[in-house]
Amino acid sequence: MDVPLRHLNALRAFEAAARHSSFAKAAEELHVSHSVISQHVKTLEGWLGTQLFIRHGNRIELTEEARTLTPHLSNAFQTLRDACYSVLKLNQRGALTILAEPAIASRWLRRQTNEFCAEFPNVEIDVKSAWTAPQFGEGQADMLVHFDTRRPKSGAMHRKLFPLDCFPACAPDLKKKLLSKDNKLDFDHMPLVHDNGRQIWQLWYAEHVSAGDGWQTGKVYSDLSMAIDAAIDGEGVILADNIICQRELQMGTLVPLDKRVARCVWYTASVPKDSSSNSAVIALLSWLEKSANAESGSSD
Repeated sequence: MDVPLRHLNALRAFEAAARHSSFAKAAEELHVSHSVISQHVKTLEGWLGTQLFIRHGNRIELTEEARTLTPHLSNAFQTLRDACYSVLKLNQRGALTILAEPAIASRWLRRQTNEFCAEFPNVEIDVKSAWTAPQFGEGQADMLVHFDTRRPKSGAMHRKLFPLDCFPACAPDLKKKLLSKDNKLDFDHMPLVHDNGRQIWQLWYAEHVSAGDGWQTGKVYSDLSMAIDAAIDGEGVILADNIICQRELQMGTLVPLDKRVARCVWYTASVPKDSSSNSAVIALLSWLEKSANAESGSSD
């Protein structure tokens, strides 16, 4: 065997650490501990006879040698991924059922699963809306996509998809009515629209209107999709985001009222813990995670 292939795991660990500029993020991506990444890098440095990272406490910086090595490794690993993926997508088979929170089911997941099935033609996916996410073992689903606070407590592996970074938005006509002559907003008397309780607006007020209690008012709808429709109809101001509310914001049926943002909740995908690494559901999980990271521009 060629000598470099003996250090394939070390090369993979180095490439991930270099790409993220972080041992911790590399460890998370490869599902190993921080110490494993560190040991792999030390092994590689010993074999190459050169230092690859300069440590500054918890921060790392690539050396000149590492900057030379990184693009070649990244291209090589991408070639390997593409080669395996081209075979995998043709041989992956199965019928999957996903239970998802209604808003993400209709406004994001439907499009993602359609694109996935175009790439994996032998996989069928049935997306069902479910406000209350069941636990695995009930024979109802192969994957759950819901708020992180409602993910299964046991027997599952999880991947965070994207957060809801929310800002006040409303229908254009309502915005005109709410803005005073000096363009100031009165959040003490703001007509609000809530979904499934008032906690999300409470978070936003706590961060940006610390003395205000206006979040206690307004109409509460049973799910986010209904609340978005209500806001479009001019019933009040909703906390919108750039992914779930992307279409409405692009079309102008919802317009930002205030630029201040609060991180309200994460969406998470969950699959049974014993899912095979080469199964259709794991392929879908990886697809969704990659798509979500690309759209949100964040993996925090």
